[in-house]
Amino acid sequence: MYRLAFCDLDGTLATFDGRVSRAVQEAMQAVVDAGDWITMSTSRGYQMVKPFLDRVVVNAPMVCCTGGLIVEAHSKRVHYLKPLPLDMAHDLARLSQSDGIAMWFYLADLEHMLEKRVGEDGFSLRRDGVTLREVPDPVAELTEPPHKALIETPSAQASPGVAARLQEHVGDRARIVISSPQRIEVVLPGISKAQAMAQIAAQLGVAREETLAIGDGDNDVEMVEWAGMGVAMGNATPAVKAVAGWIAPAVDEDGAAVTLQRFMLGA
Repeated sequence: MYRLAFCDLDGTLATFDGRVSRAVQEAMQAVVDAGDWITMSTSRGYQMVKPFLDRVVVNAPMVCCTGGLIVEAHSKRVHYLKPLPLDMAHDLARLSQSDGIAMWFYLADLEHMLEKRVGEDGFSLRRDGVTLREVPDPVAELTEPPHKALIETPSAQASPGVAARLQEHVGDRARIVISSPQRIEVVLPGISKAQAMAQIAAQLGVAREETLAIGDGDNDVEMVEWAGMGVAMGNATPAVKAVAGWIAPAVDEDGAAVTLQRFMLGA
C-alpha cells in the first residue's frame, strides 16, 4: 500500500469543465481519515487552485506551477518557489501583444492575475475571476517575477502551432509543454512535478516507493514515472500511459477515486 498520493487536477481529479465528483471527494477524504497523505500536483498557480479547495481534500503541501511552487493549501505558506524570471515574463508579454496570443501571469501575491484571454485585445488585472482594471502595458505592470505564465489557445487544434511558436521564442530558457487541450505551460529548467514531489515526500518522511501519482497530461510524465506507483488516467496522453504502472478509468468514470480505492484504501 502507498502512504502519499499526488493527484493532477484537470483531467484527473476534475473534469475539464471543473467538476469534481462526489466519489472523488469521498475517496480523498477516506485517504486522510486512514491517516495517510494526499495532495494536488498541478500546473495551475495558487490563484487557479483556490476555487477547488472547497471541493477537494488535501492534507499535504501542494505542488503548483508544474513544480515551481510548493505551498500549503489554506495557510498559503510557501515551502519552495522558483518564479519566472522577470525578463522572460516581459518577453512573453510582448509576444502576446505582437502575436495575439492569450496569456495569463500568476502574480507573486498569490491573489492577482494579469490576463489576456482568448478573444480579448488587451490585458486585465483580475482577482478571483473578477476584472479590477484594464492594463494598457503588461510589461509596466510586471514589476516582480510572476510565479508562472500560462498560455490559452482557441482550440486544441491550435495548441501545437502555438507551442512551437513559444518554444522558438524562448529557446533553451524554458520547456514549452501542452498540459491540456487548450493550455500550454512555460516550464523552467530544473522544474518538474517530480522534483517538487521528492521534496514533499522527504519533508513528510515518506519513501519514494510509498508514493502514488495520478495524471493525464504530458506535463505529468515525470511525475508518473517518478512515483512508486504511477497511474495514467484513461483519458491520458500516450506519453503518460507509456510510463504508467497502471491505467485507471477516465476522469468521467471517476478514475482517480478508483485508483485511490485500489492502491491506498485496500478496496
